[in-house]
Amino acid sequence: MNLLPNQKKTRELTEQQQQFLSILFENGGNVTAAALDAGYSRGSIGWLKNTLAEEIVERTKSLLATNALRAATRLVNTIDNPLPERGDELRFRAAESLLNRVGLAKQETINHNVQAVHGVVLLPPKNDDDGVVIDG
Repeated sequence: MNLLPNQKKTRELTEQQQQFLSILFENGGNVTAAALDAGYSRGSIGWLKNTLAEEIVERTKSLLATNALRAATRLVNTIDNPLPERGDELRFRAAESLLNRVGLAKQETINHNVQAVHGVVLLPPKNDDDGVVIDG
């Protein structure tokens, strides 16, 4: 039994795969354009998405985490601003959503209160003398 925490092994990406990921995050997530710009053919786009899915998710988490401070600052500035500005409500909801996704906003707790009723059935002792046979 291994008690050490699991350490992810980072796999080596090719230069073309790294280029694809960079272009993907620069162009706002257009997978097709990023794949073509990185030199992949149209037929390999599905394979590329599946192959690099973990790296895309990790980079997305990092992107959200780095923007969490901006979201928190936006929330504070919106609250402190005495004069509401156009679009504040939308920015407020976007910042709140981002903070929810990185786990820094409201926490939900669920209370599971379960009562289990266990019944015990007592049967009379089995007597072989009765000669009663129940055929099932």
